[in-house]
Amino acid sequence: MVVFFGAPRSYTGEDVVEIHCHGNPVIVDSIVGASIFFGARVAEPGEFTKRAFLNEKIDLTQAESVADLIAAQTTSALVAAQSSLSGEFSRLINKTIDKVIAARVLVEACLDFSDEESVSVFESTKEEIVLCIQKGVDAVSLLLEGSRVGSKMREGLRVVILGPPNCGKSTLLNRLAREEVAIVSDSPGTTRDLLRVTLDLGGLPVEFVDTAGLRDDAHEEVEVEGMKRALSVLESADLVILMSCVGENFDPPTPPTAKTLRLFNKIDAHPNYAPSEPGEVFISALTGQGIEGFVSSVFSAFGVGSGIEVPVLARRRHVDGLEKSLAFLSSSLSFLNAGDDLVLIAEDLKEAQKHLGFITRPLTSDELLGHVFSEFCIGK
Repeated sequence: MVVFFGAPRSYTGEDVVEIHCHGNPVIVDSIVGASIFFGARVAEPGEFTKRAFLNEKIDLTQAESVADLIAAQTTSALVAAQSSLSGEFSRLINKTIDKVIAARVLVEACLDFSDEESVSVFESTKEEIVLCIQKGVDAVSLLLEGSRVGSKMREGLRVVILGPPNCGKSTLLNRLAREEVAIVSDSPGTTRDLLRVTLDLGGLPVEFVDTAGLRDDAHEEVEVEGMKRALSVLESADLVILMSCVGENFDPPTPPTAKTLRLFNKIDAHPNYAPSEPGEVFISALTGQGIEGFVSSVFSAFGVGSGIEVPVLARRRHVDGLEKSLAFLSSSLSFLNAGDDLVLIAEDLKEAQKHLGFITRPLTSDELLGHVFSEFCIGK
């Protein structure tokens, strides 16, 4: 069956012909081969979606969400990607741009008058200008907070579990995974290599890395190598769990920039033990006691709440654009309160709007578009 979609009522906005045939690979290859013989070519990764973007059928955030929809690792990420594809993120960005434009209109109106008239008009509208800019700051701040979480949801996070032998690292990993993914033994040094397991933690894809137990008296070459690998993976960790048994001290060398969470296991054997420092978490990996509190502490370390609901996924470039926009909006407020030249305020507002606009439809940069669409599979 052959179906024709005339422009602009097609996915790409161009004339499109779809061929629906039997799934036999021989038949498919024959049709593709015949099409290429008569002048067609194989599509590049993401080319259909790229054409839809260039023909203004969708904006860049919607194009990116197609790839995110395919690559979603959790149900929450899938729902958020679908929301972005439907235009929700674009709508929020555009509403925020409207707030910035409203402030720009007031400032530009003051600049249109002569110097003496400008001062008078500015004094009468200053309060309104401040209110407009503050609305923009509030809107961008809210979007930035959600985008940071959405970025983490899209990219996933890495949590490294570090501790001495037999403190229960593998038991904890099995408890979180709800299956036997790690070998548990009373013999020290059972875990020799890094064991990686990606779990859906309340909507966030989190890669937990179980490591070899760290001890000073290790002599076996394989165990020593496992300890070296355990320390080497810390550089790429978003969070390091410093795990030990209740009542034991464990202070391994960690990167100065690493986020750490101190976790004490086997609380079931010490029911009356009280925390000595704020932020300490106590669990029993064997019985499950305290696991919910531990998960909440992990979320808190990442700056998000448990059971998160994020309306959209986001990318680092979105977060970067929002951060720059917020910086310019905050700068314009500072200039305004300090009584500085309106030209400086107008320029800051212009920059704030520009960085917001770049999120949905960059004006230039073929390199950026090439990077975005290279992530797609053939046929999208």
